[in-house]
Amino acid sequence: MKPLFSVYVVLILSMISCSNDDDSNDAIASGLNGKWNLVNISGGFTGIDHDFANGTIVWDFNETNNTVTVTNNNTDTTISDILPSGTYSYSIVDKESIKELIVNDINRGTFEMTNDEFIINEQFRDGFRVVFRR
Repeated sequence: MKPLFSVYVVLILSMISCSNDDDSNDAIASGLNGKWNLVNISGGFTGIDHDFANGTIVWDFNETNNTVTVTNNNTDTTISDILPSGTYSYSIVDKESIKELIVNDINRGTFEMTNDEFIINEQFRDGFRVVFRR
């Protein structure tokens, strides 16, 4: 009886220790780590279209602890630049094959990524389209 009990304990412990990583964002975020320059913001209710020089606004993603550190050197308060300087939590969720970027529990819009560029798009709700490049 003792060996059978041990088998059950091992089975139960192994089942408890398994994790469900269906919601994992590792495949999405694998290229996100590091610094990204906000280079363009467009859209919104007023229809803005503004380019930023590299280094003006930088988002530095840390995939290990799921944080993004924003360095915002934009001094023009009339131009929307999304977030002030600071460190924020982030995640990428996949909803019905549409990826969305969540920063500090706020959905920033759909998320599309290529090797050297990613785009956050919330134009579907009169929001902005924001382009970042390495």
